[in-house]
Amino acid sequence: MPMWTMASIMHAKNLVGSNEPMEKQLGIENWKLMDYAYCPQIVQELIEQGIQIQDTHNALMIQLQPLFEWKQVLKIMDIIDDHKEEIKAVHGIDGNSVYLLLNYGLSRTIIRDYIFGKVNLEDLLFMNREQIMKTLDLSVYTASKIMEACRFAMHMLVEDSDYRKQEILRKDVCDFFRGTNTIYTIEEIMETMLWRSDEDLLIHILDTLEEEDLIIHDARGYKNKKIFPHKSLSEVLDSIHDMTARTIVVEHLYGKTMESIGLRLSPPISRSRVSQIFHQEIDHFPIVKEDVYRDLLMHYDMDKDTFYALTDALEPTYGYIQERYHEDLDGTKIQLNGDVLSRDVAKEFVINTKKLKQYLAKHYLHVYDQWVSKDDRNGFLQAICHSFDGYFQKKDVEKRYNKILHAVYPEKQEEWALHDFRLNSILKQGYLVHSAKKGSRYRIVSRKLVQAIIRYTQLAQYKDTIVSTKKVFEDHRDVMEMYDIRDQYELHSLLRTGKERYQIDVNEMEFSRMPMLVFGHGNENEIVKQEIKACAPIDVEVFARHMANKYGYDIRSFYSYLRRNFNVYIEENRIDIVDEAILHSQDFQTMKNSLTEDFYFVEDYQNAIEEQHLNSQLMDAYVIRRLGYKLYAGYLLKEPHTPGRYFEQWIQEHASEIQPRHMDILTFQYALERLEKRLDVFEWTPGHYVTLKQLDISKKDLKQYIEQIKDAVVDGQYFTQQSLKQLRIVSQQVANSFYKSLLKSETSIQMMTVGDSWVFVKNTPPNMRDFFLQLMHEQPGLTVNSCITYLYQWYGIRVDRRYMLEHIIDAGLFYSLDTDRMYESRPQAIFTQERLFE
Repeated sequence: MPMWTMASIMHAKNLVGSNEPMEKQLGIENWKLMDYAYCPQIVQELIEQGIQIQDTHNALMIQLQPLFEWKQVLKIMDIIDDHKEEIKAVHGIDGNSVYLLLNYGLSRTIIRDYIFGKVNLEDLLFMNREQIMKTLDLSVYTASKIMEACRFAMHMLVEDSDYRKQEILRKDVCDFFRGTNTIYTIEEIMETMLWRSDEDLLIHILDTLEEEDLIIHDARGYKNKKIFPHKSLSEVLDSIHDMTARTIVVEHLYGKTMESIGLRLSPPISRSRVSQIFHQEIDHFPIVKEDVYRDLLMHYDMDKDTFYALTDALEPTYGYIQERYHEDLDGTKIQLNGDVLSRDVAKEFVINTKKLKQYLAKHYLHVYDQWVSKDDRNGFLQAICHSFDGYFQKKDVEKRYNKILHAVYPEKQEEWALHDFRLNSILKQGYLVHSAKKGSRYRIVSRKLVQAIIRYTQLAQYKDTIVSTKKVFEDHRDVMEMYDIRDQYELHSLLRTGKERYQIDVNEMEFSRMPMLVFGHGNENEIVKQEIKACAPIDVEVFARHMANKYGYDIRSFYSYLRRNFNVYIEENRIDIVDEAILHSQDFQTMKNSLTEDFYFVEDYQNAIEEQHLNSQLMDAYVIRRLGYKLYAGYLLKEPHTPGRYFEQWIQEHASEIQPRHMDILTFQYALERLEKRLDVFEWTPGHYVTLKQLDISKKDLKQYIEQIKDAVVDGQYFTQQSLKQLRIVSQQVANSFYKSLLKSETSIQMMTVGDSWVFVKNTPPNMRDFFLQLMHEQPGLTVNSCITYLYQWYGIRVDRRYMLEHIIDAGLFYSLDTDRMYESRPQAIFTQERLFE
């Protein structure tokens, strides 16, 4: 029994006081105080008095006053208050202090010098001696003392149902029986092994070993049957009596395929038969010395060459581990790199330290305390960036990069020449600190830096809420100056980099839109909604200032956010909440069920309310929002439709259904005009619209038709569809309104209305004076009546005499009542005649 010495047995008896199983110790959370340099006698006193340091402040004060002097009470409470979060996080051994092992035979010196700050209690309790030696870099003697104390603590403090405890104790029981044929009773096993867990657990482990045919049990007690001292892999292979089976196992472990092995045998056998023989043999292998390498290959993604380069293992250990423990090796593994090899792999007790150093020197470059692969140019550049302290410039990186590269890897000087593009891409990966207002600069965003910022800005106080880094920045100006952070955007950038690169978290912090932070279950939309309910009715501007003061919002950006997400509460720059009673009423549900269209005229919606005798509150704009619609000038539109896009789509699908009242909607008019300009919709006859598809003509043909018209008329010439036909420019007789729609797409053609008709002109702003002058030029000596006739016959325009007289005067022309004629200006003869009668 190499593990349990007589001295350790006597020490354990003195420690626990009896051979009876010990009760699980209550109040062990109090040992967390030892992490903050407190007296173990005080801790023990708190435990004996049943005082829990995780209790409330006032309750602790009341319980401590009868036990200690007032100064001592205040000192205890100061420690508890300063470390409240860490103390509350303790649950049994989870998160507790390693100084708890003072109760189980370890001295305060050993704990302080070798354990504290290097390993967690919950990990240490389940380590074996080799793991303790490797993790803490200790001698065999000191590691053995620590392991013995941990075993006693594990017996007392860990529940028997914990699988880790069961696994450790199973190994201990196997080691107890290994290499001996002595018969032991339950009592002898418990006393020799210092068993302090429940007796039922020991019986369960012994029964399991008996079922596995490793031990036997009779009336006298328990005896070893098949728990042998560990053999080497070569000894086990040599013990295979069947030469064919031995050949198959050995050659496959050395890497040969089963198919090739089967073909080389005499007589040859199939691949499936080779596989069957191999697994029959290897499944019955005992535990061998080479099994110590299983954990190494289980934790690290290590190929065959690397494995032999780092360990003292001999062939075919790698193949054996891969075949014997293939299920254990299927999990997620740590990828090897220089830092992992030098930091984590170096602690594995199966690693040959001298070989590891040689391997690192062969495959890696040592750059400023980092190991960088000789094939990793980006890693080399990152190591150079990490060598700076504080902010740095790109030119500083280039200078140091070239200097170090020349010193450690001169043969790559030309191939690894630094390019600006590569430098920029690397600097963005954790070194670029960005400010939306003040630009970008570079610094090492280290784990230590981010943790310090989080600690000094007290971000842990934010739970299930939101806050802007602007508020954090303004509340902690001294911290920002200490770490040279210019504004909230740089702070947001630093925290985001810490979360993404180092998984540094505080209260489940997430990054919303810049510069907002979300903590825990905090939902930005829900929080703003609750604030709206608490403040409404309120002006948008006043509410934005309130949110800026409380959560740190930027007022201008909050306006946009509010309009985008809570427009349903806003009407005319006022935020209000609808009376919940109307939202839960039968009238509301009735109206909601009756609204089946996307668009309604206000008058139709109001008539529906009156006809069904519904509550008049349904006309309220906020209530209409809850029905899923938004109230505009003269109409309701279902959200999330926007008027412009909706009207364009509706017109193309229902052009023939356009009503005069549609034209009272300004947005509808704009949408219709856009479609006309794109040649998608046309006013075939006044008030009647058709789509391009209904015309059965291509857009290309229409554009050619427009070009024909444009080429046929001269600049400044007024024309209509009738005048074009009279001039034989076109032959089709279509409505004047169609030409209006058709020619809207041509920017060189402009138009105006004369009477109920459209008149067009090329490359000239249209006006009535020029149009009348063109008529007078075409038909000299026109009277008003003859002009009316000419307009109808030649241009297809219907006007009456009164319309003509009003527009002649408005156009600045002269009308003679005597001759009923119109002139460009007052004739000289008439002017002279009037002077005679003055």
